[in-house]
Amino acid sequence: MQDSFTPDETDLRLVHALQAAPRATWHEVGRALGIDPVTAARRWQGLVDAGLARVTAYPEVRLWAKDHCNAFIEIDIEPTSRAHAVEVLSRIPQVVSISIISSGRDLFLTLLTPDLATLSHVVLHRLHALPGLRRTRTHTVTTVYGEGNHWRLGALEPQRRARAVPPGRPTGTGAVWKPHHREVLRALDDGRRPAAEIAARTGKSGSTVRRWLNEMVDGRLVSLRCEVAQPITGWPIAATFWARVPPDELDRTATALTELPEVRLCAAVTGADNLVMTLWLRSLGDVQRLEAELARRLPALTLTDRAVTLRAVKRMGCLLDDTGRITDVVPVDPWATP
Repeated sequence: MQDSFTPDETDLRLVHALQAAPRATWHEVGRALGIDPVTAARRWQGLVDAGLARVTAYPEVRLWAKDHCNAFIEIDIEPTSRAHAVEVLSRIPQVVSISIISSGRDLFLTLLTPDLATLSHVVLHRLHALPGLRRTRTHTVTTVYGEGNHWRLGALEPQRRARAVPPGRPTGTGAVWKPHHREVLRALDDGRRPAAEIAARTGKSGSTVRRWLNEMVDGRLVSLRCEVAQPITGWPIAATFWARVPPDELDRTATALTELPEVRLCAAVTGADNLVMTLWLRSLGDVQRLEAELARRLPALTLTDRAVTLRAVKRMGCLLDDTGRITDVVPVDPWATP
């Protein structure tokens, strides 16, 4: 890993372009940025090698929450057992994100499972077997209003943003997960992996894999997300807010929250606190500023708790080091067996 690598403005524009179109060809990316395709590919490889960016793949969580099971889990654990717990949890494919957080909690997890029974198995048999475990609190997700694959770095000029967004963005919602879709997802530890390589991994033809992948993208089964190391974004602080909103105001309030540039994730959950949001902020002082702004703009929203992320360990399958750089990937697989 190139610890001395520092991205420049062209690198940041490249990341923004791939956030908009994660599997765009290098000719398309080069045309959008006004650079040579070979240069675009070389710069991207430099970012990947330095652990600063990577395209990941996972089930589209907003649709997943409607027919499957998303959950947030808070874990309290003995301090001497935390490192072991993080190592074990990082390798569980259903545990897609892990943060070490403040405010009376030790770990905050995001899980994707095909059903409540699988979620129960992971919690009762995998999590509860962790040495030093004190307590878990599970919050199942009822609606996802917004998530990180729609967050943008803000590095592209407006005229270049239009070039980076592919025409005919996926709008389908009728697709259903099938075994061959799962095969493709497992092979997408790199979301830009060429169809020929996926075909070699799955033992299928390239044309078949391209058709399946198009089904997944067009049917909104899968999200392809250009993940970026948080320290280079200009938004180095991550925080989680818990809130309560009257049921008849929940949709309107949550939709308004997703329009804020700081909000990476906004989801309705079960429990006394019925709304959870994760945010990226420019400074710790922004926690208080944003609280005041939310009170002014959204009077139906009552913040009940907030926590700052001390360290992100895993984000949508990407394993992160102490500096926030991507060191490895555990492919997201909700159907994985223990």
